[in-house]
Amino acid sequence: MFVWEKGALNEEQEDAIKKEGSVLLIACPGSGKTRTLTYKIAYELSRLESKKEFVVAITYTNNAADEIKERVELLGVDTEQLWIGTIHSFCLEWILKPYHQYLDELKYGFRVISSFDSEKILTDLCKPYSKSKPKITYWDCGIIAKTDNYYLTCLDRNKHNVLNTIYSNYFKILKDNNQIDFEQILFYSYKLLKQKPIISRILCKIFPFILIDEYQTQKKFNII
Repeated sequence: MFVWEKGALNEEQEDAIKKEGSVLLIACPGSGKTRTLTYKIAYELSRLESKKEFVVAITYTNNAADEIKERVELLGVDTEQLWIGTIHSFCLEWILKPYHQYLDELKYGFRVISSFDSEKILTDLCKPYSKSKPKITYWDCGIIAKTDNYYLTCLDRNKHNVLNTIYSNYFKILKDNNQIDFEQILFYSYKLLKQKPIISRILCKIFPFILIDEYQTQKKFNII
């Protein structure tokens, strides 16, 4: 089992690492949250009882994932059974790719488009409204995937009707080409887990621990 040197962590950090079950760690910037997470990953990796189990660590960026993995390796812990990356990467690799055939929208396969491709499609769809009132540009386009639908992020509600039309056309273009964008990765992953609970049970067997570096909450603006 992974054991750290005395004094490497304070009492609160050690309690968070050793506590069984779910833990929410809230602290100010620079207080050692990532350090605690790193030691928690190392601790749980050393406690895995099967080679078929993995520890999952969800990070906000790929750079953060690389940094945390390097920190764990510097602690002398084998990271062979660690999966670390962004939530989009996790959903794509462990949910959509293996199980997409169970969703009618994705059963014939799919390709994830890049942010550049998405921007190009939306820019073209905005062109008819470039001189209208209110004027609509690509920079007004933004959505967040929630568990029930997609929501606009544009603060100007006067633009929402047009943006709804634009996004309706946008999603149709993607569907006709068997494509999905980054937000749809999350939306369809949740939909799969909701419709097929067996997938959740399978993943629980593989991943007894899921550790999250950061999370955010977003306000809903408008249903598309």
